[in-house]
This record gives sequence, C-alpha cells and structure tokens, in this order.
Amino acid sequence: MREVEDLHGAGLVGGAADHEGIADEHTAADRPSWETTADRRGLVSERRAGDRVGKQGRDYVRVEAARIDALLNLAGEMVIARSTLTQVAGELEQSIPKSELTDRFMIASSQMGKFIGELQKSVLKMRMVTIDQVFRRFGMPMRELAAERGKQVELEMRGGETELDRTLVDLIYEPLLHLLRNAVDHGLETPDERAAAGKPRVGKITMRAYHEGNQVVVEVSDDGRGVDIEALKAKAVDAGEISLEAAREMSDEDALDLMFVQGVSTAKEISMVSGRGIGAAAVKSVVEELRGTISVRSEFGSGATFVLRMPLTLAIIKALLFYAGGQLLALPLLVVGEVCRALTTDIVTFDGHESFRMRDRFISVVRPGRVLDYRERPSQHLGGIKLGAGEFFVIVANVTGKKFGIIAETLLGEQELVIKPLDSQWVENETLAGASVLGDGSVVLILDAGVLFRKAVKYEQGPSREAAAV
Repeated sequence: MREVEDLHGAGLVGGAADHEGIADEHTAADRPSWETTADRRGLVSERRAGDRVGKQGRDYVRVEAARIDALLNLAGEMVIARSTLTQVAGELEQSIPKSELTDRFMIASSQMGKFIGELQKSVLKMRMVTIDQVFRRFGMPMRELAAERGKQVELEMRGGETELDRTLVDLIYEPLLHLLRNAVDHGLETPDERAAAGKPRVGKITMRAYHEGNQVVVEVSDDGRGVDIEALKAKAVDAGEISLEAAREMSDEDALDLMFVQGVSTAKEISMVSGRGIGAAAVKSVVEELRGTISVRSEFGSGATFVLRMPLTLAIIKALLFYAGGQLLALPLLVVGEVCRALTTDIVTFDGHESFRMRDRFISVVRPGRVLDYRERPSQHLGGIKLGAGEFFVIVANVTGKKFGIIAETLLGEQELVIKPLDSQWVENETLAGASVLGDGSVVLILDAGVLFRKAVKYEQGPSREAAAV
C-alpha cells in the first residue's frame, strides 16, 4: 500500500489542495511503492518544521481540556444571558419613552452582545484541532489490511489542516476507519481484476476534508467496483426490507440508501472486515448521533464516494425556532431548505402517510406531535409569525440530498442555541438531539433531522415513496 501526501500548502498528511505556489518535489513516481513508518514521520516532521518559520517568538501555555470546556460552558450561559438582555432591551424600547438613558442602555446592550459573541468564538476556536490527528492514524491498519487481502492500494489524504471540535476527533475515527476498510476489502478489485478491466493495477482511495459553511465534510472515495444497484435491491428484498414492487419503482439514489440498512450487503464474501451488512448501518448511527449526515454516490465499475457532513462544534448551533402542536421546537439551520405556506388541501395521503404538494412534486411531511408523542394543542405564544385559519407552515428540510417537511403553526425565527442535556421526560426519545433555554426561560427541544427523516419516509411505502421523497 502506498500513501500519497499532498504537500501543497501546509505540508501535512492531506495538506490543502487549494494552496498554490509550492511545488511538490516528491512526485508519486519518485516515491517507493511502500514507505516505512519512519519515512513518513520524517517527511511530515520536516514539512511541519518549515511551516513554523516566523512563529518562534510566540509563547504557548499548556491548558487542561477540562478548563477549556468549563470556559465554553460559561460562554454558553453568557449567550443565554445575552438573549435575555436583548429581549429586555426590546421590551424597554417599546414601553418607555425614548431618552438619553434608554439610548445609552441600547448601545451598551448591543456592545455587550457583540463582546459575548466574540468571546464565544474565541473559546470555540481554542477547542479546534486539525483533522490530521485522525488521518495520521490510518496508515498502519490500511497497510496491514491491503497486505492481508492481496491488494495494491494508494491512499491519498487531503485537507489535513481542516479544523473541527476536539470532541469529534476520537468519535469520527471508527466510522472513517470502517469506510476505509470497506473500500480496501470490498470496493477495490485485486490487481489482476483491475488489469483485466483496463484499470491501473494499483487501486486508489482518496480521503478529503474541507469546510462547507458551519460543517466539516469528509469524503472517502475509491476507484473500485462501485455499487451494483440491482444486486443491492435484490439483497434488500431478500432481507425483507422492501417489497419487490418497491424495488422496481425505486430510484438509484434511493436504492443506494439501502446500504445503510442493517443486514443488507452485496459483499460476495463475508470477512472480519465487511460483508455482514452491519458496518454501514453502524457508521450512519454514529454520524447521526453527532448531528451529522452520511450519503453515498456511485457509478458501477468506476467506484464509490461516501460523504460525511458534521457540525464544526457540538456545543452551539444556529436553529430555526417554531411551534408545532403547541410545543416549542428547533431545527438546525444547516438542514433547513425553505419554508412554505400551505393549506389543508395541499396535504394528500398515500397509504395513510401524509405528503405535501410542493410545486410540481410531493414531499413526505411529519407532524412532530405524533413523532414525539405529546398531546398537540393550539399555540398560546403571542409572538412570531402566524397564519390564518386552515393555513400552516411546512418547514422543508434537506437530509442526505432528500427533502421532507415538518408541519408548524408558528415561526419564531432564527436563534443561536447552547445545547443542554435532555431531562428524564425526553432523554429516551431518539428524535431529539438535545434542548436549550431561551432568554425568557423557555425550554426548546432540538430535533434530530436525520431521525425525523427516517420517521417521515418509510421504505414500506412502495411506489408511493417515489412520489413522496425527492
């Protein structure tokens, strides 16, 4: 197995590919087909040392991670206090005649909010580490697996300088390791098979990390066999996950999602690494626990790419607040696509499952009260945006490239939330990612979009699923 290091920019394993002006003196052809651990460490060390030029005069202090966490918790409480202060300032502005004193208070309130925001960003930055700390751990297990399976593999890692919350570093190692193992064991062909197919004898696996908005995106791709869609559908039918009729009507995109259903696998050979149909489902479960998503795209005969999307931090999120069935809820902004106004007549039913007619197509919709099992009641909240009788909002969410809707009666707008643990009433509910406290003391429940999507769209729907999920 050969590891290829992208030496542009930072010079780390997986250095930034978008930095220009630094030539790579060690091309793939110049490198030995198998580099020792010592060779790799020496190369990385040399590049990092050069990257530190001009930083020798800086002072560093080693700080316990627990102290940073405590500081972040305090910053979170200050964010809640900022919300309270902003709300009080707004109420004062409306109820007290304008004067020099109220102007000074409003200015001070605005400045305080700005400073708290900057403090929060600084503390979050202290918790950030580079994903290179994860990438560098893959070399040895991949070498061993490639040798064991008789494969020739080139592993290329890019974007090692991409930063993420340190709490994510250990949590994403196992999911990424499984995807890499699956690519070597199941995705890539043997050298002879590749030669017969007109491919290079050495298979290539690429792992790339980058930022996209407030998310960390990690892609794991290979140039191997790809996914046999028809075989995957057949396995799902045999496993009882979908009907034969549903398999015939299912799009290729939807069929690829079957890879994440436990017990469904197209592996011809069961090994210690893959073939049991358990690993991909477990990977998806871990990623969703991190409030992330995973998707796959593939072209049969050309390879596959798994895409993991995760939040930069698990401590604070931006969310859309709304009332549904009288309950205050929040949905992470990262998954919110748009908000539509709807009439009762815009909701249609397929086999007992509700869908919303969105322009020229249908999307599945879910009522949070039914999923969370609370008694729905009219919202008593006086603020926010409400519609007339017979009207409601449909919040359109995007999960793994697919859309579904959430029915709401009142929109409160966007807000930054500090995530808190759930109390005993909700802690066992998998549809919730956490809770938060608003400035007025109200408790808001934060929805897990991935779990909510699974509850909104069911494979058992057969042909109607094609109309209901886009």
